[in-house]
Amino acid sequence: MFLKHKKKRYLTVKLNDDILYDGLFDDLPIAEDVMIAKSIEFFNDKEPCSIHRGAVQVRLVAELEQLLSGPGFKDLFLAYTGFPTECEYTFSEK
Repeated sequence: MFLKHKKKRYLTVKLNDDILYDGLFDDLPIAEDVMIAKSIEFFNDKEPCSIHRGAVQVRLVAELEQLLSGPGFKDLFLAYTGFPTECEYTFSEK
């Protein structure tokens, strides 16, 4: 039996001609203030270690992924990442 590999979702975030992010959606950079706030909320940890940071990252990206094709995605995406409201983003799969 062969395992089917899941296609990876890539994200490119641009502001005018500047690329702000180009990489895996799963590796989306989370704004530091959001990372700390969510670490406190989830783990009561004001100084999150790499394990807590990784867990926060996974939870927030999963939350965003559920909203991908629905309303509210862009607002939450901007809130979690800190990207400017004028940015444009595109997804691709490889």
